[in-house]
Amino acid sequence: MAINEILKALRLKSGLTQKELAEALGIGQATIACYEGGQRDPQVVNLVAYADYFDCSVDYLVGRTDERGNVKFPEGLQRSYLKEDEAGMLDKYRALNKNARMKLLGYLDALQG
Repeated sequence: MAINEILKALRLKSGLTQKELAEALGIGQATIACYEGGQRDPQVVNLVAYADYFDCSVDYLVGRTDERGNVKFPEGLQRSYLKEDEAGMLDKYRALNKNARMKLLGYLDALQG
């Protein structure tokens, strides 16, 4: 499978729109569309963002392996920018489907209200 097909399949399987994924990755929606349409190849920094978001290896994203190859970070480096409880919440959020994510975000907005 080509890289553009892999990226699109991951997004669709997660129930995300291009816009939602773009916001999560901090890149433009048009960039996502170009990647998925095969007009552009992702820069390395964006491949790493995809790999981190979808918990897979860059090799999986570029079609070098058929297995997702969940990424293993050296001790102390894994999600070093997140506290332990934040990392746990992120894992739970990523496991939700699109509908459940929207409900959760609505609940969080109400709590902040």
